[in-house]
Amino acid sequence: MSFRNIIFSALIIGFITGLLHSGMQMIDVGPIIFEAETYEIAAEEPAGTHQHTDEAWSPEDGAERTTYTFISNVLSGVGFAVILLAIMNQFQQQGLTQLNLSKGLLWGVAGFVAFFAAPGLGLPPEIPGTQAAILEQRQLWWALTVAATLIGLGILAFAPLKFKLLGIISLAMPHIIGAPHVEGAEFNHPDPAAVEALTQLHHQFIIASGISNFVFWLALGLCCAWASQRGTS
Repeated sequence: MSFRNIIFSALIIGFITGLLHSGMQMIDVGPIIFEAETYEIAAEEPAGTHQHTDEAWSPEDGAERTTYTFISNVLSGVGFAVILLAIMNQFQQQGLTQLNLSKGLLWGVAGFVAFFAAPGLGLPPEIPGTQAAILEQRQLWWALTVAATLIGLGILAFAPLKFKLLGIISLAMPHIIGAPHVEGAEFNHPDPAAVEALTQLHHQFIIASGISNFVFWLALGLCCAWASQRGTS
């Protein structure tokens, strides 16, 4: 599969999977975020007061927000598709695997584990209002976890038996180190009823995000395996 074919296929796959991901987010994930934001606004602006602060730009609710979400998901799909197609193509050329649609699903599951499930064990997806550690620390731990998980899965899947233990150690290492967290309550809203509602919304958000990301990665694995088959046939 040539570089040109990889890029062209990734653009198509990114559009398809980005559209699918955006649709699922609109149904399950978006409403949870919108509801959580009502508590966040209430916490920042008590009744009868209005404070003007300089905030980072964010898209307006409605069509603008939906459009930027869709663009972001498509770009993510394109980027992941390029990586996945390149690795699949390299592995096929070296005779490490022969791709079919069922193996494409396995590659999708591996991507879901590496980029969502494993990091999510230490840093679950957050809703507005969540108290979190310093962003740079979370990003560093997330990158470490993704890299260690990919290495561990690769060792378990392709390395000789005598190296399998190294794969398990690689999978466990980020979680032994531990993800960065702030001390204290998860939500600092002054109303206990709001904290309870936010806690329930957070649990729902983790499940909804997990489902939408799982479907996204399964579709990505299937599409990339299909494109790789066509590119080598």
